[in-house]
Amino acid sequence: MRTRITLMALATLTIAAIALAQTTQVKKPTMAEPAKATEAAVLGHADSVKWSATTYEAAATEANKKVLESGKMKRVTGEVVDVSCYLQLGKRGEAHVACGTKCLQNNQPIGIVDSEDKLYIVMAEEHHPRRDGQVDLKSVFIPLLAKTVTVNGMEVETKGYHALFVNAVDLGAKVQSGETKK
Repeated sequence: MRTRITLMALATLTIAAIALAQTTQVKKPTMAEPAKATEAAVLGHADSVKWSATTYEAAATEANKKVLESGKMKRVTGEVVDVSCYLQLGKRGEAHVACGTKCLQNNQPIGIVDSEDKLYIVMAEEHHPRRDGQVDLKSVFIPLLAKTVTVNGMEVETKGYHALFVNAVDLGAKVQSGETKK
């Protein structure tokens, strides 16, 4: 009799434990209901991707103009990184946000690493404002460090390096002088 009560109690406890586990488990997505992907922040409007008047003005030689002609509209999705630590030490991700933030605040280059591990160096497209320190992409990209973003810009590939020139004003970057030519 005692064995019977112990077995019944054990069975009851097992059933209760299974029921509790089922109610507290995180539901895994099935094929019928795929996991919802988090949307990447989209920066820049595809319809405003082009070389600005200040960039055309800076293309003083035929060689400069040829480089501009090689540029193409590009939409890049990837992780925002600080290029210096990424290239030197392979640092990226949430664990690198504090260090990467300091690097970007101190003018290290901004980059995006896509799903194929291709690094794009991100720069303000507007040539004279960029050259003269009138635009600041840090204000846009530091809060996005280690996050996935989609960025529209003009891509130029030179000697194996990929640069993505973005319309800084379109991204909402800080502009010291309200004048940027388009």
